[in-house]
Amino acid sequence: MNTGFVILGQVAASATHIEVACTRCERHGRYRLAKLVASLGADFPMTDHGSEITDCTRRNATSAQVRCDVYFPDLPKNMNGGDPVRPRPDETDDD
Repeated sequence: MNTGFVILGQVAASATHIEVACTRCERHGRYRLAKLVASLGADFPMTDHGSEITDCTRRNATSAQVRCDVYFPDLPKNMNGGDPVRPRPDETDDD
């Protein structure tokens, strides 16, 4: 059934890691999808994911212009059959 949004399990089926970045600051990282699925569940909507994993001090800011704005740079590529995000040997995970 198409719910109109992407769920975490769909992303985990096409990649092992997910890139995370913010449009308002220099923060970025990557997370293991298996670990996120284990803690949040496969049916967890990606629209809610950014607010769940970020530890940004601006996460709960009242102003939308200041609030943390997490996004997933590689999500469209992963969901449209592009190269899945795989761990790079020279990088460590944020999780």
